[in-house]
Amino acid sequence: MIAKILRLLPTFCLGMVAALLLAAAVIYGVLASGCIDPGADQPIPPIERWAAKTSIRAFLKQNTPKINSPLQVSEENLSSGVRLYVNNCAVCHGLSDGTKTKINEGFYKDAPLFAKEDWSKDADGLVYWFIEHGVRLTAMPAYKKTLNETEKWQLVMFIKEMGKLPEAVNTKWRSFKTVDVAK
Repeated sequence: MIAKILRLLPTFCLGMVAALLLAAAVIYGVLASGCIDPGADQPIPPIERWAAKTSIRAFLKQNTPKINSPLQVSEENLSSGVRLYVNNCAVCHGLSDGTKTKINEGFYKDAPLFAKEDWSKDADGLVYWFIEHGVRLTAMPAYKKTLNETEKWQLVMFIKEMGKLPEAVNTKWRSFKTVDVAK
């Protein structure tokens, strides 16, 4: 019995290799044919949504830094976070009223509207990772080279504390009605 299995093993392996090569050729043929519409105004196919979510969840589970913000929650840091958010994030993630901007309306995959979501329970390192690295094949840029460490942590703090801001900071945050440059 074992001898028979061992004799069939090379044939089985060749069959598996042939099947994998055929599958790769079919996938390549579909991709190279141009039949998949890359337009941002098209619905997201379920297989694409599944692949993207599965991949990012697995990566983040293994690679999110297990760190806490080195900054103390303060009105100064939160006010800086408001300014940074309005200048860098609001155009995609919306302002205090939680409505979509014109840019967000045109995204292939909606950007989270932070005023409508609660990020307070998410780990500091997770929020930091998104700011630091961005997300490939989305509109989320990497701020690794454009914001310094303090600014990235001030953004993390503001996003996580958005629902419970001190009155002065909340007033500043709610004063922005359109996406313009914050002073």
